[in-house]
Amino acid sequence: MKKLNHGFTLLELVMVIAIAAIVLAGALPSMTQTIRNNTVASQNLSMVAMLKFARSEAIRRNTDVTMEFSASGNTWSAIVQDPNEETDVEGCNPGQLRCTSNTNVALQENPATLTFNSRGYFEVTAGEWSAAESMFLQHEYCSGQNQRTRINILPTGQVSSCSLPCDSTAVCQ
Repeated sequence: MKKLNHGFTLLELVMVIAIAAIVLAGALPSMTQTIRNNTVASQNLSMVAMLKFARSEAIRRNTDVTMEFSASGNTWSAIVQDPNEETDVEGCNPGQLRCTSNTNVALQENPATLTFNSRGYFEVTAGEWSAAESMFLQHEYCSGQNQRTRINILPTGQVSSCSLPCDSTAVCQ
């Protein structure tokens, strides 16, 4: 009679697990960097979208629209205020057109408030026109080329952003 083999031997199973562990250990740092890059990129898109929304609402409503920022450690939030204080958006307090709250990324060098007028131009504080404003978002464990972004707002209200290395204040190209 022939003996039939079914399944794996213990030695084969240990070898497969060891090889899988080696491959995973090599991929883990790269995956961590990718997750951090994506976190910063998504929060950058959120901030840029809110700035553009506030500007477009100011133009559409033909009135000033204010955006408020708050940052503490590695969390930040932003609110687009309703000039009529009537809006009730799900997830936001009454009187807010849009709101966001984010973690694991610090908002650096931010104005407390930013107001877009009816022409889409911005003021840092009421009545004071400013040159281009810059804000920076940086991952709390920044260690890569794309874990910091610079967001630029021109006096005309146009918004742009670019990725930077950690702690860089370079101007976007």
